[in-house]
Amino acid sequence: MENYYLDRSSVSLPVQNGGSIVLSLTANSGRIVYRDKINTLIGIKHPGIELGVDQYGYKWYIHHHYKNIHPTIEREDTFSLGEPIFYDGRAVNYSRSQITERALAAWWAGKEYHWLWQNCQHFINKVTKDDAHSEAVDQVSDAAMILGGIAGLVGLLSGNKTLTRIGLGVAAGGAVGKGLSRLK
Repeated sequence: MENYYLDRSSVSLPVQNGGSIVLSLTANSGRIVYRDKINTLIGIKHPGIELGVDQYGYKWYIHHHYKNIHPTIEREDTFSLGEPIFYDGRAVNYSRSQITERALAAWWAGKEYHWLWQNCQHFINKVTKDDAHSEAVDQVSDAAMILGGIAGLVGLLSGNKTLTRIGLGVAAGGAVGKGLSRLK
């Protein structure tokens, strides 16, 4: 498959039939967007990068999702899964044009999805800040460390060795998860 082509006003993307699709860059190209993940217990946000608009006015986004295995560029109706799309105000280390370039390079590199070290949040944080971490993995890991620590302390104070071991194991699992999340 042919490579993508990016200039100051558009990006040409190869498609599987050998053709290409041309997207016009906009003032919002390179902005982080998100939608709520569907069917999660802890309110995880699924981020992407707004890329541009096609000739029909549809917005296109780059994101990483487990169902696609590799980073994907999708039209807004596919990216949103029926959920509203919002702009994310997090701090970034690059200009929008640099983020667009970095997102396309990461898409082209095609790293496989992994929930612990290459999920949608890792993808966006790597592209926009050169910092591979996941807010959701951090949130779950932090909760495991806190709850495990509390359980371990209660077990220690009450003399319940089983509760102490379980608590320390849960806390250690949270710490390991957080550490692994930042390795790649």
